[in-house]
Amino acid sequence: MNVIANIFLIVLLFVFQTTFLHSFTIMGVRPDIVLILTFFISVNLGEGRGAISGFTLGLIQDCLSSNLLGTNAFSKGIVGFIFGYLRDKIFFENIFSQFTFVLLASLVDTAIIFLIVFLTIPDKTQMAIVLNKLLLSSVYTTLVAPLFILIFVFFRDKVVVFFKKRRGESAIS
Repeated sequence: MNVIANIFLIVLLFVFQTTFLHSFTIMGVRPDIVLILTFFISVNLGEGRGAISGFTLGLIQDCLSSNLLGTNAFSKGIVGFIFGYLRDKIFFENIFSQFTFVLLASLVDTAIIFLIVFLTIPDKTQMAIVLNKLLLSSVYTTLVAPLFILIFVFFRDKVVVFFKKRRGESAIS
């Protein structure tokens, strides 16, 4: 049943990212909520689940966009692995560290995507525009990350309590 709740929340995330966030476009870019979720999953569940979740979420993101298929899957998978690996080595709980590490995750994501685009797109004249949009998206993603992390924590805690109540376990642990 927990899988169904996770799938439902992921579908809600993609509906939100592809519809509602269009209203919050700044200079042609939107925050990358999928990256924030990948970061959240990896620092909570480790590198294995972070990499798999990042790859899966990135692949869904690729399928819903007109980008090169596999670009987001690869970059989000790498980000999920890196930050899942670092979860026991770095303190992620305060807002400053969230800003810092989401910015770092976003820059890693941007570097991977830029490298893939650079290697696959024959017209190199547009690369400065692509890089500017990717960097602006990184900053925008970083600025909204603490809000979305709070939302993800809220939903995570509610889902855990809901399923513990359904199983008859104590909701307080």
